[in-house]
Amino acid sequence: MNTSDLPNISRTRKSFAASFALLFGVIAAIGVWLLTMPPGPGLDPDSASYLGTATALVRGQGYRIPIASWSSADSTSALGHFPPGYPTAIAVPVALGLSPTNGARLVNAAAAFVSIAVATWFVATVVGLVAAIATALALLVMHAFVLVHLSVLSEPVFLASIVCAAVAMHAFSRAHDERSRLAAAGWSGAAAAVAVLVRYAGISVVTAVVLWTLLSPARLGIRIRRAIIAALPSAVLFGAWVGRSYLTSGSRSIRTLGAYGGIRETIQMGVETVVGWIVPLTSDDVLPGRGWLALVLLLVLAIIVFRGVREARGSSAGTAIAAVALLAVSYLLVLLGSRILADPEIPFDERILVPLFLLMAMLVALGAASWARASRRSLRVAAGVLLIGWLIAACRATEDDIEWLLENGQDFAQSQWTASPMLAWARTNAPRQPLYSNWPAAIVFHLHRPAHEVPSAADGQMLRAFADTLRVRHGIVLAFDQPSPDQIGVADLTHAAGLRQVVRLTDGTVFAPAP
Repeated sequence: MNTSDLPNISRTRKSFAASFALLFGVIAAIGVWLLTMPPGPGLDPDSASYLGTATALVRGQGYRIPIASWSSADSTSALGHFPPGYPTAIAVPVALGLSPTNGARLVNAAAAFVSIAVATWFVATVVGLVAAIATALALLVMHAFVLVHLSVLSEPVFLASIVCAAVAMHAFSRAHDERSRLAAAGWSGAAAAVAVLVRYAGISVVTAVVLWTLLSPARLGIRIRRAIIAALPSAVLFGAWVGRSYLTSGSRSIRTLGAYGGIRETIQMGVETVVGWIVPLTSDDVLPGRGWLALVLLLVLAIIVFRGVREARGSSAGTAIAAVALLAVSYLLVLLGSRILADPEIPFDERILVPLFLLMAMLVALGAASWARASRRSLRVAAGVLLIGWLIAACRATEDDIEWLLENGQDFAQSQWTASPMLAWARTNAPRQPLYSNWPAAIVFHLHRPAHEVPSAADGQMLRAFADTLRVRHGIVLAFDQPSPDQIGVADLTHAAGLRQVVRLTDGTVFAPAP
């Protein structure tokens, strides 16, 4: 008689796991909702595309963002630089009556619930409640994880999809019959499709899921069928999106492939970000030898996980570790490839590396739980002390930044923009004229109007054409003193032929076409 390889988990343990998962998930969701009250949530430049597209969807205008090139007659443009998943999610609560900003807050809170609840339940059912509680607490105080949920960004939904993909991959490998395996392949493929539809880096999740199903033990035909089922949601949905983007926005709408240098500086930033994750400090703290301490702690974690992997080999925990590790490696490789071949502006900061931090937290929890069962009590106590110390340090660093954000806001939610004299001038003096700016997102957020970009280079011929365009359209330029990485600023516009200064304000200059 065949015996199942499923772990022997009692109903009581499952009940406790579900209860704790729901508890921590609710705490995370409520925390995100409360911490994004005004002056939150944070408004990144990317947020203008997300909120603007959600609004356009509800109005029946399709996937359009309220920002366009200076040369475009239309004040909106097709969404293409970002995938459609996050603005589509925001559009649902907006259609039900919420404002776009509150819709994004609700989506982020729901994503936090899914990430924390599913990760806690997963770790609890695989290796036990102690490791699951440690995982939940680590995520609840982790600086990168918390801060990314407090802005209108697609990362929260992306993180939730990664956790769901890991759970589905584990279920696939532990399924006791082919029908269950195919269902788990479908669920893992659905999670991967969500990932790639909210962030292009989600191709890493698709890759991991397809490899997981393709390399599973079975006849070749069966493995191919499983992989096709796993890949199908992404192939259909993401394929349709890419085709639509190229048709509506041209070949440069997503990314331009090439060989980009400067990778050394990007790697150095990544190392500094990892050090900050392992040895968290507040902005005022100074710790000599922080990098070396981080290296020692990283080696300790590597030893614990490695020994945990050996102990868990062939078990449910071993399968879970393998699934999480594959997702982490796939994301890292796609990230490096994207930086080298697709986008030289990708910074290896907390926002970009937070998926790795999430997966590493799960990996350490799974590996440490397996290691602890075969280790001396003194070593387990030492590991517990290290964990408590990290939780305290991470909590201090995260709390410090949250206090600052609650008082000052983040990015375009700061008073520099909410109380901008330039925006106030435009609100009073140019209520209907087309607006152009080096920071068009500020106009979208605070004037709730579409905006055109100014030219990206101070080319004489281009600036003359720009002035002629303003003259024909009766446009006004709001040139903020804050430098933009993408468009020219006050200095170049001041010397541009065909433009005149209307008024100089404390945060920028207003220009209009010369008579």
